[in-house]
Amino acid sequence: MKLTKEQKTELAQKLTSPWGAVKLICDGFTIDLQVQRMKGGMTYRVMTFVNGQFKGEWVSSTQEHPQQKFLRKSERPLYSASHKATLEKIYGKRHVANTESYQKKYITYMPDFASGKAAISHLCKVSESIQVVHE
Repeated sequence: MKLTKEQKTELAQKLTSPWGAVKLICDGFTIDLQVQRMKGGMTYRVMTFVNGQFKGEWVSSTQEHPQQKFLRKSERPLYSASHKATLEKIYGKRHVANTESYQKKYITYMPDFASGKAAISHLCKVSESIQVVHE
């Protein structure tokens, strides 16, 4: 069962205040979304916990875990744009464009979202069924 538009806005509203929390059941997993303060000032992020926990091994893309689909996927190039520009000056554009290692990206799965709306939208996109747990 999918969430209605009203449910989505209600859940996102609960996640706008500091320390707000929402509990969902997505595809048989219990998902806890909690607004927590991040280090480095007064910024708040929506943290995702799957079955009440978050494991560091889910961050890496070397092993696949079913819990990774509920986390925020982050793709970063292995080489920065300025480093690629330097390599193009040395080896030429064609060599850099055709060499696979210069085009590689590393992928990580992070438990935080910028807002409640972003977290709810992501869960709706990756889950077949979502149910709100009322406490």
